[in-house]
Amino acid sequence: MVKKRIVAAVTNDLTYDRRMIRICNSLVEAGHAVLLIGRKLPESQELTHQTFEQKRLNCIFRKGMLFYAEYNLRLFFFLLTYDFDIANSTDADTL
Repeated sequence: MVKKRIVAAVTNDLTYDRRMIRICNSLVEAGHAVLLIGRKLPESQELTHQTFEQKRLNCIFRKGMLFYAEYNLRLFFFLLTYDFDIANSTDADTL
């Protein structure tokens, strides 16, 4: 099986998203390279060490339509420069 590079995106703080941490760990156990992308808030704690890569996007807006527009633009431009095989999101607001 060919090792796939998977990007998983969420709009919340990675520190508290246990569901995505479990999903990403399962993907790593299946032999894939995973990058989990979330957002950074002023009160965000340091990221804990995981078996997958993690990245936080700094956003000016914290909620509402402007937040989603900004987050999606930042994510889009990041993904233009990142080499991956599969993009994953489990939340409709991130899709």
